[in-house]
Amino acid sequence: MPRPRSGVSAIRHFYLMLLVCGIALMNVPAHAQAQSKGGWMEGAQEFILSGGKGLGDALIQQYSIAGANMVGANWSYQFYDYPGNHHFQWWAQVSYSYMWHDYRGEDQTQHIWELKPIVRWYPRSEAQGLFGEAGVGVAYLDERSFGRIDLSTNLNFSLHFAAGYTLNSGDTLSLRYSHFSNGYTNTPNPGFDFASLNWHKKF
Repeated sequence: MPRPRSGVSAIRHFYLMLLVCGIALMNVPAHAQAQSKGGWMEGAQEFILSGGKGLGDALIQQYSIAGANMVGANWSYQFYDYPGNHHFQWWAQVSYSYMWHDYRGEDQTQHIWELKPIVRWYPRSEAQGLFGEAGVGVAYLDERSFGRIDLSTNLNFSLHFAAGYTLNSGDTLSLRYSHFSNGYTNTPNPGFDFASLNWHKKF
């Protein structure tokens, strides 16, 4: 039997992610309110939808996967808020990304699971407007070979940098660069990169 095309498989995975996340959101109070005491926050959460592309070798990654596409879903929980002249927030984030790529006539897929803490910095005293973000954690990539990249480990370090804009409603749009590598705990270590555009829905 002919194998299903990667694009169709990607759409199925994306709808499955939406279904799972929708069920999870139904178990959360509809209007969770943030309560602060000494900087600690309760109930501040984000659901994030992502879409993006694999990157070339211009940054850390050694080989190009610029022809690859990705969709993803993320859940973040804000566990610390530090207001001041500059506003800092700490988040814990769980992410799933699905990538697909037609490489030399072969349909390839990649599933990526991540867990990491994230710091978000606002130049203003309020958590609104422009911000910068960075996160470092761990990731599991189910395929070691994807395009020209041959990873030596499935378990890798996860790193991302992002810039975005937060509306008065708390919803956010961000552009993120994500990098995965084993930190030279094993060789080879070619790295694995993609960029994504993300819509954050606060609840």
